[in-house]
Amino acid sequence: MKRKEFFTALGVSAGTVMFAPFLVSCSKGTSVADPGTGGTPSGTVDFTLDLSLAANSALVAVGGSVINSGVIIAHTASGYVAVASACTHQGAQLVFDNANNRFNCSSTGGGHGSQFSTTGSVTAGPAPKALKMYSTSLVGTKLRVFA
Repeated sequence: MKRKEFFTALGVSAGTVMFAPFLVSCSKGTSVADPGTGGTPSGTVDFTLDLSLAANSALVAVGGSVINSGVIIAHTASGYVAVASACTHQGAQLVFDNANNRFNCSSTGGGHGSQFSTTGSVTAGPAPKALKMYSTSLVGTKLRVFA
């Protein structure tokens, strides 16, 4: 192999390794919310989070939230709430605003910035429809989220 061929192959390999995670995150699958379906994850939603694990520790305290499988789960003063994690306007990621007990669209520029209640209903547009809501069930440290 010539030196030029080696460096070309090395560059392609390095580029593949560096950008593969971004390409995977753009693919459609059961864990990605699709704004064309109202921000609802494609596929069946039925998973369990172990609240004793560090990855889910934000859910232990009231006000915490995590995103898993296209669903944002928040620990509110009245319990656990789970809704589709993508805004129904243009699919931007939602964040939980504990101070105001609502979900906010993270895309705030250019007239965006939709807001949703903890029941998924639109409280401020331009989002055209409510978020899909999911059931939750807590047994010990296991929080099940399901349709």
